[in-house]
Amino acid sequence: MEKTLIEIKDQAEAEFNQEHYHQAADLFVTVYQEEQTLALNRQLVLALKEDQQYQLAKDYATDFLSDYAQHENLFLLYFDLLLQIQNFVSAQQWALKSPNQALTEDLLAQIRDGERKAEDQQEQTLKTIAQHFYHLSDESMVAQQERYQQAFHLPVATFVTGAKFLLVDPFASPLMRSTLLSDLQELGETGVVTYQWLDQQRYQIDLQAILPLFSNQVFQKLVAALDDQVGQEDPIAYQALFDQLRLESMLLFPRLEESILDATAWVDADLSAFYQEQVPEEEAQQKQAHDLVLQALSELAG
Repeated sequence: MEKTLIEIKDQAEAEFNQEHYHQAADLFVTVYQEEQTLALNRQLVLALKEDQQYQLAKDYATDFLSDYAQHENLFLLYFDLLLQIQNFVSAQQWALKSPNQALTEDLLAQIRDGERKAEDQQEQTLKTIAQHFYHLSDESMVAQQERYQQAFHLPVATFVTGAKFLLVDPFASPLMRSTLLSDLQELGETGVVTYQWLDQQRYQIDLQAILPLFSNQVFQKLVAALDDQVGQEDPIAYQALFDQLRLESMLLFPRLEESILDATAWVDADLSAFYQEQVPEEEAQQKQAHDLVLQALSELAG
């Protein structure tokens, strides 16, 4: 006779209490596949952590990341997982989300300590990762993404140096450059940086003077216009266009205000193109930006 989920969960908890963490994790996974709750997620993540399956624990924790951000014990658990897998960049971005300044300073000190140990023990590996990151644009889009993800294991200062270099690399993709700008913001970087934009021109921006992309009023206006024009009448179209607007905004960042002068007209144009209808005219400056972003999207797809 097959065991019920409650029986499997009870067995998992018993295995955990007996410090049989590998068995506990396997059993919690079985239950979690049928019942995704925060409480069960925490039990699974803790079992995986104790079994030293740090990367897998971190991956499961992301299912409830907003909850982990709101509860200090879960916040610290997720931070510890990032530190265990030596993801120093994400660890600092996470630490800076805490409203507790004293806690943030303590977590940043832990990151610096972890970086020093990594540099002592893995010097050549980190040099190779840094070199690959700095020359990221030499590779295909898939390989670029892999190198970018690997770079999160660099010491934060090394990552920042590489990111600022890539911001003006004409061969780096526009999406990568805007992503790196957001990364620098989330790392608490301040001051003026130079970046190359979609029009191949270089601009300067004060990192403290711009809102995070998805907090930007222009992006919010785009979403509001999409809600007004599509809403739930066509869920497939809504999701496709929402994803497109999100990607377009990422490509335009940090020049959304200069690019999208009329959010409704921008959504009108995207909506007409989606339904293969006559695309309405946009104001000249906005149309120029729209053409640039559509070209960039085409290159990404190609």
